[in-house]
Amino acid sequence: MLRLDSITDPVENVAKIQKWRYGRIVMRAGKLVEIQRRLTCGSVSMAQVWWQAKYGRSDDEICWIDYHTPFGMPSFLTLDYIRAGTYAGYCSFSGACHVLDEVARIRGASAIVAHVSNGNISDRLLTRLGWERHLESWNGRHWIRRFYDGYPPSCLGRYISKAA
Repeated sequence: MLRLDSITDPVENVAKIQKWRYGRIVMRAGKLVEIQRRLTCGSVSMAQVWWQAKYGRSDDEICWIDYHTPFGMPSFLTLDYIRAGTYAGYCSFSGACHVLDEVARIRGASAIVAHVSNGNISDRLLTRLGWERHLESWNGRHWIRRFYDGYPPSCLGRYISKAA
């Protein structure tokens, strides 16, 4: 996947985030490494998700989240893919989710939607992070993070490393 640009502080780069349709949030050891502008969203199959969950997890502490804004739906973000290395802990995953919330706030998104296919991401964890079940009559685990009543307080400072 072609990476076009990147930023390390979303607060200082609001204009860039507002323009980018496709992005990747990269976390390491609970800190934001960068938000990358991507050319397109990744194409991931259910077989690939299963294979990587069972055999292909890398031995690092990096966690990334791919997201995009669907055509014709500028007030929504779609969480496309989550990848976490063996040593990427809860702090990196929850931090990536909080950074995604901040991206949604910057873009003025009404909600983030996701089809969660990995059983290692529990319903309890998603609920704790503010997600709700969505489209329960459809096959699969569809979740939504709504911002209709406003955005949660920003906790971005916890995840950004400032150079001394």
